[in-house]
This record gives sequence, C-alpha cells and structure tokens, in this order.
Amino acid sequence: MIILKIAFRNIFRHKKRSALTGLMMAGGCALFALSIGMVDGGYGNLIDMFTRDHTGHIQVHKKGYLDKPSIYSTIDNPDSVGKKIQSVAHVQSWAPRVYTPALAFAGKKTTNVRVVGIDPIREARTTRIKYKVDIGRFISEAPLNEAVISDRLARLLKIDLNGEIALITQGADGSIANELFTVVGITGKSGETSGTSTCYMHIKTAQDFLSLGGGVHEIAVVLTDQALTMKTVGLIKSALQDPSLEVDPWQVVESQFYRAMKADIKGSWYTIVIFTIIIAVGVLNTVLMIILERTREFGVLKALGTRPLQIFMLIVYETVFLAVLSIIIGTAVGMSANWWFHEYGITLANPIEYGGYFFDTITAKITLRSLVLPAMIIFGTALIVSIWPAIRAARIIPVKAMRSN
Repeated sequence: MIILKIAFRNIFRHKKRSALTGLMMAGGCALFALSIGMVDGGYGNLIDMFTRDHTGHIQVHKKGYLDKPSIYSTIDNPDSVGKKIQSVAHVQSWAPRVYTPALAFAGKKTTNVRVVGIDPIREARTTRIKYKVDIGRFISEAPLNEAVISDRLARLLKIDLNGEIALITQGADGSIANELFTVVGITGKSGETSGTSTCYMHIKTAQDFLSLGGGVHEIAVVLTDQALTMKTVGLIKSALQDPSLEVDPWQVVESQFYRAMKADIKGSWYTIVIFTIIIAVGVLNTVLMIILERTREFGVLKALGTRPLQIFMLIVYETVFLAVLSIIIGTAVGMSANWWFHEYGITLANPIEYGGYFFDTITAKITLRSLVLPAMIIFGTALIVSIWPAIRAARIIPVKAMRSN
C-alpha cells in the first residue's frame, strides 16, 4: 500500500515534466477517440445512405444472378419468399424488384437506361426511393404506364415532367418489348449512382412489359439494425431452405465499395500505429529521465532493504497512474469532440462522390469502440514502455548508485 502512495505522490514531484507527458498521452487518447468516431460516423452514414436509399441490407436472388444478371433468372414465387423473410427476426421490411437494361428515346435523343420495376407500397416501407423524388410525384399504387426517372436521364434526354419516354428492350419470351411511358417524377442526384441513368416503374407494369409473369429478379431486405446483417443472412437462409436462391449481405452486393472502405479503414489504423509509436517514445524518454535523475534515491532505497520487486512496481505504478489521469482527460475531450461532430458535423461545399454515391456531410459517432479502444491503447502502451526502465531501476547496485552524480 505504501508503494502506491509513494508512486502517486511522485507524479507531482516534477509537475512540468509530468504535465507534458500526460498532455501527450491525453492528446493521443483524444485524437484516437475522434479518429475512430469520425470513421464510424462517416462510414456509418454512408452505409445507411445506400442501404436505405436503394440497396437494402440483404438481397435475395436466383443462384448466379449477382455474378451474371439475366432477365431469365427470376424468383417465381416472390410473395411466398417474402412472407418467410418477414417472419425472420430483425427484418423490418422487404421489397421485390425487376431489372432490365433498355434503350430510351425522347424526341431526337437516345441513351441506355436501367429499368427498375418496384412495388410502390413495399418500396416506400423498405427504402427512401420515394423521398428522392424532387420534381413531380412517386409512382401510383395502381400499375399504369408511368415512370419516375433520374435527374441524369432527364438531362440526357432533355425531357421534363409529363413528357413521354419510349423504352425498347428484349422480353423474356424473346419478343421485342417497346412501350411509351409518361414521366410523373424526377429524382435528384442524392442517393443516385452517378454513372447510371435509371427509370423506375410499377413492378406489375415492368413484368407485363418484359413478359415475366409474376417473377422478380431481386428481393431487397432492410433490417432494424445494419450491425445484425451477417447474423440475419444465416437466419434467412435457414428460413428459406431453398438451394436455388442466394442470400447476400450488402458487403457482397456492394463489394467494390466495401473493399474501398476496408482499405481506407486500414489506412487509418496505420496512422494510429504511428501516433502510438510517437507516444511510446515520449513516455519511454520520460521514464528513463526519471531513472537517471533518481539513481541515488533508488540506491538508498535498496540499501535500506527495499526489494527489487518493490522498486520495479514503484516505476510501473507511477507510469500507470499518470496514464490513467491522462486517459480520463483525453477520453473526456475526445468524447466531447465526437459529440460536437455528431450533432453539427462538417458540411462539404462540394459533395464527394464515393463508391458511386454523393457524400455531402461528415459526422462522428459515439460508440463503445471509440470510448474503450483509445484508453486500452494508451494504457497498454504506457504499461509496456515502463517495464524496461522499471527492470533497470530494480537492478541498480546501491554502492554504484550512491556514487553517481
């Protein structure tokens, strides 16, 4: 117990040096917490953006469709599959979809387009596509020859609201599908993939247009919590028990974005490692200075009968106490910064396109990881760095120590 008291009091013997070392550890802890919070918040918002706007957390397709999309690879009993999915825990809602590439004509303009057939009612419950309509309205609940097109497609075809767009593609029965559709809504850029011109229509209209019958190409699933995605994938597979269907999380569906995200997160960890090394060198330097300045003191302690283990623990305790005080201050500063960025964020004057999505706000997120991990890194670093100087102090020979200057 006496060793603990001496160790705590020794922190305040050289206030300036202790303050400088503590400030370095507290600053590192705060920066780590803010860095982790910004990564979690930034990517959390981006993941929420594309999963809630269109992709969903989980997608169900016919086996092989994701690798090689085909108009013929359909789920022929979507209502039955959807009911089984809805019965799974953590599932909030699901929505069936139909896809096909097509040629779009309006006046003298022509371009390729991605036709997406959606159920207006289920899609509105599942994603935010309905709320991306900036001009006009969303698709009617009844299947009519009307379409909602992306802003990019409207600009390419120079078509306005209530204009007519002609679509030509191949039907599932081998016929040439062609039809006129009235534009009732135009979506903005937010949440739209920048390289794709999209045309939304009622799923029944799309099925008739493509001669698909009741088949769909995809069922998108949204969960109550995206962190439960991998667990829910297994639950849905167990519920479906259909080897002809594939159940994929958003990490597989958006594999390109996911790989880019993991690479960026890996880069941020390199930064944390560099900061940790700098802090470790600073703490090691401070502890070694303590050993050199107090060599005579340690020699006297050993001459009076203090055991080497007690001197070892004295140095370790001093470093640990200083680290704990620094962690408390650093965590408070880091969490305050995370809270501020979570509430107010950083609005970008020019939105950044990342993985095909527009990202205009950077926010932080307060998580258990951002609270605990920085504290563990700083504490562990301080503890490890203190061991070698503590061993050196414990091995001091009293006669030589008391002769030193």
